[in-house]
Amino acid sequence: MLKLGKSKKIFQLALLILAAGSIYPLVYLRQNFEATILTVFHLSNSELAGLYSMLGIIFVIGYIPSGWLADKISVRYLIVFSLVLTALTGLFYAQVPDKSTLVYVYLAWGFATVFTFWSAILKTVSLLADKSEEGKYFGALDGGRGLVEAILASCAVGLFALFAGNGTSDITQTKAGFQAVVYMYCAVLIVIAVLIFFVLSDTRTTATASQEEPVESTFAAVRRILKIREVWVMSVVLFCGYTLFWGHYYFSGFLNVNHAVTPVNAGVVTVIVLWMRPIGGFGGGYLADRLGKSRVLAVSMVVAALGFICLGLLPSGSTSLAYVLVVVVGLFLYAIRGVYWSLLDDCRVPAAATGIAIGIISFVGYLPDIVIPQISGAIYSAFGKDVAGANNLFFMVTAGIGLVGAVAAAYFAVLMKKRRNSETATVSEALQAAT
Repeated sequence: MLKLGKSKKIFQLALLILAAGSIYPLVYLRQNFEATILTVFHLSNSELAGLYSMLGIIFVIGYIPSGWLADKISVRYLIVFSLVLTALTGLFYAQVPDKSTLVYVYLAWGFATVFTFWSAILKTVSLLADKSEEGKYFGALDGGRGLVEAILASCAVGLFALFAGNGTSDITQTKAGFQAVVYMYCAVLIVIAVLIFFVLSDTRTTATASQEEPVESTFAAVRRILKIREVWVMSVVLFCGYTLFWGHYYFSGFLNVNHAVTPVNAGVVTVIVLWMRPIGGFGGGYLADRLGKSRVLAVSMVVAALGFICLGLLPSGSTSLAYVLVVVVGLFLYAIRGVYWSLLDDCRVPAAATGIAIGIISFVGYLPDIVIPQISGAIYSAFGKDVAGANNLFFMVTAGIGLVGAVAAAYFAVLMKKRRNSETATVSEALQAAT
């Protein structure tokens, strides 16, 4: 297996972090500029929601093909293609075309950010990290990605203010600010694509696949992966961990309704939660390599679940405690996100089928994108005008699923212990036979 020097690996990891941190903010520009997008394109809220619903469906459909592509095509080319296609589509988007064409924009973005990107980026990080570094590398990927997104968002807001002022008085200025922001993200994507094209190595992926594993058909690889018990356990961990993460989308509404927090103060708290991402990602990854990935995951999921339970039981008016709990839960949610993909190497997936394994695990693990809105919709419909009660119940349900994930993570740790004991016994028997 071809090894890279430590400094070169870190530099390549930094490029991957930049790629992951810069490709999605353009697709999810609504997070910071929803009102601007609605104004510029003359869209209704339901029309914009429809576009993102379509995007979510594309994501779920695309995970498994994404894994297949990552095993068949150079990951360097896939990542570069994804960045360039996202940027070129963004340049078209910046021209403010007729809103009827936006469906094609989001189709292109969905293809570029999942089909050709998702498994390629995860596979590259998995192959880049040595076994003792997986926690740190995946933690750095998620934490660093959050840091990149926060920095770019800050630059985007400043750039928008420079061109558009407050963005409410003049549609021409608002459009100019919107275009400046989109052009900025496109320029960043192109620069990173060029760097990755010339710097990122393919040789390790190719060498690993060709030297360690025979080439097999896609169906044979899928059958082989589906027989690995650890893959299924990891999928459950990812599903439950991602469900916990979904809970953070409800923090702002919870603070507004349950504790009468003003939108401004709720926004400040949720921004603080966003800044927990690099802390949780890097910190969780570091601890995972020191204390054990499964153990850190199990503890983090228990703490996050207990935090949601406390939020659900918290009496109205306990504002200060609600602030603290929201931030603490956010910290552990990002630690979970930073660690759960580091379990992949312990699944002992054949290197030549790593991409397909990522696709299968992603398909199961990210089903909350479809399932959780259905669950929350049913809860809020049942409670009617009692939104505070619905918030509390939703947090309880989220916590329950999180505790299931903690049990799955603990079971994963048991499987790893049994494997180590078995391997130790085998080695001992071999030594005794040799003597």
